[in-house]
Amino acid sequence: MFKDLRDMSKMAKDVQKQHPRPSLREGISMAKGALSDVSAQGEAQQLAQDPNARDGTAEIKAIRDTGLTVNENPSIEMDLAVTAAGFTYETTHTQVVSRLQVPQLQPGAVVNVKIDAADQNKLVLV
Repeated sequence: MFKDLRDMSKMAKDVQKQHPRPSLREGISMAKGALSDVSAQGEAQQLAQDPNARDGTAEIKAIRDTGLTVNENPSIEMDLAVTAAGFTYETTHTQVVSRLQVPQLQPGAVVNVKIDAADQNKLVLV
């Protein structure tokens, strides 16, 4: 019985070496990132319902995973070519999207967006 306990203790130490716990500073940084994504998600919902927001389209040029998730939905960063009111500009946008939506958000895809009337770099995919 004691041999089994010793073996289990050794296995636990090996697992801890392979998968070290993040430091307190790293954990706080990860939590702040997640909170900022949740806050941005709330702002995106407000923008989508803003009657002053302009409609436009955006072609996805590149997509990257930020490594953060909110309720198991990924936060992604996209390079976009946005077209609205007859002109086109490029911007980088980060947004939490549904896991089911990710396959549709690939380079070359064109998506509808709502653009903040005061700041063209603030937008949301709709």
